[in-house]
Amino acid sequence: MTPEILLYNFKEDDRFRQIRRFLNRAKVNVRIVRTPEFLQPLGTLFEIPGFAKNTQFNLNGNFTEEMLVMKDFSETLMDDFLSFFKENQLAAVELKAVLTPVTQYWNSLQLFHELQKEHDAMNL
Repeated sequence: MTPEILLYNFKEDDRFRQIRRFLNRAKVNVRIVRTPEFLQPLGTLFEIPGFAKNTQFNLNGNFTEEMLVMKDFSETLMDDFLSFFKENQLAAVELKAVLTPVTQYWNSLQLFHELQKEHDAMNL
């Protein structure tokens, strides 16, 4: 299986270009998720068979923090990706997740709120 990643709210800057270069070299399929897609199930965004598009318009659900969701990353690739930030002295992405059988049914807003709660609880 080819590893895939969803990226949210990254600024088009040098750090982002470095991240994209790493992902391209590692042969990770990258999808940039935009605000209008935030209500789509993650399974739909990853194009998992059996997931239907949500036809509801995203009128007020938004977040501006960076977030990423990884799918089918090997343990080695995950370690390499996380180490890449430290080795290149790049700011970490605080909100990150691995797609699970539960979260594949969530939309981006649900995942964001859950990750934000976890992040806040760990940084009390």
